[in-house]
Amino acid sequence: MTITTRTRTRRARLAAVVGGLAAIAALGTTAPAATAAPDDGAAPVRVEAVTSDTPVMVEDLKLSAQAARTTYYCAVLDGTFGCKNAKPGTGLVVARLYQHIDYGGFQVVVYNPKYREGCTAGTGDNEGGANLGTALANKITSVKTYNHCDVRLYNGNDKTGAHTAFIDRDDYLGSFNDRANSFRIS
Repeated sequence: MTITTRTRTRRARLAAVVGGLAAIAALGTTAPAATAAPDDGAAPVRVEAVTSDTPVMVEDLKLSAQAARTTYYCAVLDGTFGCKNAKPGTGLVVARLYQHIDYGGFQVVVYNPKYREGCTAGTGDNEGGANLGTALANKITSVKTYNHCDVRLYNGNDKTGAHTAFIDRDDYLGSFNDRANSFRIS
């Protein structure tokens, strides 16, 4: 490998890191809107029930070196909106949002640093949420949730606009593919 090739390789790696940091910084931290926009009548996505009796923690995720370079982190807290931390941390994984069908491409790992056992039953509570930010918005195609949590995706910022039903797991969001701008955990 020549010095020029090494320099190009280092520059490419630095550009990837800077791009990843920009995407992380773009994760929303704005307050929720006071009122939601009306639903645009989009067809619902497929929903598959998934349960987990063993808590899945951030540190339990086994990520390849490639996956680690394309993973973004968002810590959410009950009753709040916005990512509280955009780097890997310790806490319970509540959802993973993926760029491509069948859980491929970049991923957003959503976790709650205060949880140890899982989300509460039902979907009427507010267990956190956030805007995806300009770098990640309109790029989500598949979703997994963990620890009895569910996620609802919205096509507007601040949990507004058309939305999905609460999702446990979906390998392709169908009519909601590449439309999510924000999400809510329940």
